[in-house]
Amino acid sequence: MKKVMTKRNYVTAIGAIAALFILSACSNPGNAAATVGKTSVSINKLQSTVSEILSERSKISNPSASLETGETLNRSQVTFFVISELLFQIGKTNKISVTEQEITDQIKAVTEQVGGEASLPAAMVNAGIAPQNLREYFRSYLYSAKISRALLSAGFTKDNVNAAVQKLVADEAKKLKVSINPRYGSWDASAATITAAPLAAGSVKK
Repeated sequence: MKKVMTKRNYVTAIGAIAALFILSACSNPGNAAATVGKTSVSINKLQSTVSEILSERSKISNPSASLETGETLNRSQVTFFVISELLFQIGKTNKISVTEQEITDQIKAVTEQVGGEASLPAAMVNAGIAPQNLREYFRSYLYSAKISRALLSAGFTKDNVNAAVQKLVADEAKKLKVSINPRYGSWDASAATITAAPLAAGSVKK
């Protein structure tokens, strides 16, 4: 009888674990790393980004010792994609746009600032930017800058404009509903960022 009960308990445990994985998959359509409203960030896109960042690091002779690795790197890249989409949506709502030419001009300006094209790869490595995301990174930067300027024009001061932008991002996230795959952490609505969270928790903050 003791052996039978042990087997049943084992089967029950396996069933519970299977149910947990099913629920996790359902909460992230398409096996996404994150979703922002109807926009999804695939795990493949995240993995490709991280792989490219690590590959670029291997080409740099003296990379910064403080570069992110492992779960921290994964989480920061998911955060980048989420914030990028939120800034885009804020711009769209407020009729703020960024053109491809503006992105090109910004990349050119930054390239000159870091010492030319030969120095750009090292600068990107130290900033944690994958080459495939360079234009998206500067698109987000320009959206943030334009939103900040709009807030300054509306009466916000330089001392509180960053907090105002963060609040806009948090409010937009609440409106669109941000969902993070538990393996990468959970959405902290108050700080408008992704924080590390035990996988076992299986919960996603919105």
